[in-house]
Amino acid sequence: MKPALLFNRFFWTAIILGLICTNPTQTTARAANTKTIAVIPFAMNSADDLSHIQNGIIYMLYSRLSWPGNVVVVPKKDMESLLSKTDNFKKSKLINEIATQTGSDFILSGSITELAGSFSIDARVFDIKNKQFMAFFEQSKISDDLIEKVDRIAASINKEVFNRATVTYKRMEQEKQAHINELKRKNPEHMMNVPSGWQKEESPGWKIWKYLF
Repeated sequence: MKPALLFNRFFWTAIILGLICTNPTQTTARAANTKTIAVIPFAMNSADDLSHIQNGIIYMLYSRLSWPGNVVVVPKKDMESLLSKTDNFKKSKLINEIATQTGSDFILSGSITELAGSFSIDARVFDIKNKQFMAFFEQSKISDDLIEKVDRIAASINKEVFNRATVTYKRMEQEKQAHINELKRKNPEHMMNVPSGWQKEESPGWKIWKYLF
């Protein structure tokens, strides 16, 4: 195994153990206004074995999306049991089946694609009742940045889907405002040039999905 991959495996294992130890077990009891979200393991598109990153992402999302009294994340062991019976399901059928079996209001799925050492993270949150989805995207030049990028996606989901402004989301807003202020100081001919990787100011918005698959 390559030294870099070995280091990353230990790195992500430490992250998983840290999340398990520092986050109390979430109760499955739900109030009437509590929302439930199920996380499907992200697809890993890479020539290397990134299963350790895949597992780390699940624990990270569980930790960051859980919100006592407001949002319940379906436990990983329950998802594993259900997914073992749905291997051959198409995307739309899989989403509906998971929602039905877990009683989830939302389903989160996504993928991480590695290309020449860089990573792109794509995620979608499906609103089951309203048959719509919201897409989220981040890029990382190195694997060590994946934790931060996944944290940013979780923060965006918390805000856009559950109207929860986390510390990470507030920091992202401060960064965005700093970029805007920097653009305002530039010459007028440069004002319309949006920096590479810049996220638009407005919400990603919901899009219809029942006819996509």
